[in-house]
Amino acid sequence: MRFSIPRFWREIPSRYRLKATRCLDCGKINYPPSNVCRYCGSRNVEEYELNHEKAKLLTWTKIHIVPNGFEERKPLIIGIVETIETKTRILVPITDVLENELHEGMLLEPVLRRISEDSESGIIHYAIAYRPVLKG
Repeated sequence: MRFSIPRFWREIPSRYRLKATRCLDCGKINYPPSNVCRYCGSRNVEEYELNHEKAKLLTWTKIHIVPNGFEERKPLIIGIVETIETKTRILVPITDVLENELHEGMLLEPVLRRISEDSESGIIHYAIAYRPVLKG
């Protein structure tokens, strides 16, 4: 069997999932994931995925000076969202929207977006971003 770097990269479990942990004692969601609940100190936690949770936009900022490799995406809009179901706050890129269309409380949904490409190895990097919920 031939080893495929792109396939290996795609199959890393946490690469394209928005993972957290849920405390089995107090029920709180910990994001980023942690082996210890930051609310009650319990080590009795399990993996929890936030991939499909819609969220409301709490605040955002626009970044004009971006790191190397992100020049084609500038300016970047980064926001803090709070998921509807679990009330988990996440710092994420906001995509598919103009800054003047953003407003506090806006309903957003998670999507997978291409963020960069390593031209030497051909690996394309993706990440979870949030976009306005499409109507229809």
